Amino acid sequence: MTAPSGDERSATSRPFAAWLDHHGHAHFGDLAERLWNEIPELRSSPEGTSDALRDSIVSHLPGMQAFLAGGEKGFSLPEAARAFAGSMARSGTPLSALLRSYEVGHGAIWNAFTDHLRSCRHLGFAERAEALETGSVLLFTYMQSMTGETIAEYNRVRDTVLRERNSRKNEIVRAVLSGEGDPNDLQQFLGYHLEGTHIGYVAWCSKASGDPQPAERVRRVLNPYLSQHLAVLEDPHTVHGWFTPRGPTDDAQLTGLSLPSEIGLALGAPRRGVEGFRQTHQEAVLCAGLNSARAGRTIRFPDVAVQVLATQNSELARRFQEDHLGPLLRHQDRDRLLPTLHHFLATMGSPSRSSRRLGIHSNTVAQRIQRIEVILCAPVDPADLNLRVALELTPALDDA
Repeated sequence: MTAPSGDERSATSRPFAAWLDHHGHAHFGDLAERLWNEIPELRSSPEGTSDALRDSIVSHLPGMQAFLAGGEKGFSLPEAARAFAGSMARSGTPLSALLRSYEVGHGAIWNAFTDHLRSCRHLGFAERAEALETGSVLLFTYMQSMTGETIAEYNRVRDTVLRERNSRKNEIVRAVLSGEGDPNDLQQFLGYHLEGTHIGYVAWCSKASGDPQPAERVRRVLNPYLSQHLAVLEDPHTVHGWFTPRGPTDDAQLTGLSLPSEIGLALGAPRRGVEGFRQTHQEAVLCAGLNSARAGRTIRFPDVAVQVLATQNSELARRFQEDHLGPLLRHQDRDRLLPTLHHFLATMGSPSRSSRRLGIHSNTVAQRIQRIEVILCAPVDPADLNLRVALELTPALDDA
């Protein structure tokens, strides 16, 4: 049912309007005390909230009276109510507490009015039924409108507060990273202690996922490993963070983290102190810059350090790789031979262990290694550091 027009409203809402004129101020004042007692989140708000709550509730009375009389200004949230919604957002009181206050208030006002109608013996049954129906529709319309405006104001102020807090947090963190800020500010203002070990990370969300902020989702993934945590937004899709692991084995366990398919995570190495805070962040940023860093997977600096180094001077890295692996990289069978060489070197030259990794016969591994030696015109020595590094450079340089 829609709300009656202005003329219809003023004629059929007279009992409700008369009740508000005579009893509204008292009932609205009592309602403030009831809400204060029934909604515990309000009582944990800053000093003065009780008085502000009363002012907010009573401020609705003139607008509701005007709305019942046929005017439309009842749809504008009163200033005291607007200020109260903003103060709740600034204090961190949950929006659900505000919505609960409107729900309880709606019910209390309606119950008081229906009790009043029962006592109106001078009104006939039809008049009371009409007043009840009209009052129900009008009160619902008014409360629905005020609830919507309250939500909008709360969210507006909350977003402003969050932007200000993030701006201040970013300012402190960037100053410490640059060496220009006081490291003690991290603990004093953000509650993050620099003693102990830190692991820096960069997390990002693919823009196509529709989730613009990966911060909370990544925090939930990392939560079992955290003893403390700090994160700042770099842009709407990227977060830079640090955490101290709970125990010494947690770093290795991070390699197998299960991530949502649209979230990517790059981790620096565990480092200690303020310098470690800066170094592990740099490592995470460099890891995130690799083409192998993709959504749905975790990469750690200790696992890709050689690839990261290659990105710092790709021309020099390519020349080094060409000197030690060039003919094999250009060979038509590189896709079979390179994995065989990788596992052969990783197993310190064991054809049997390499074969188990590759799922082929050990004789096949030996034959492929002999073929690689022919292509390279050099023996394959598992202890050859240059050959190992050239092979490790391959993923980074192939993607560059």
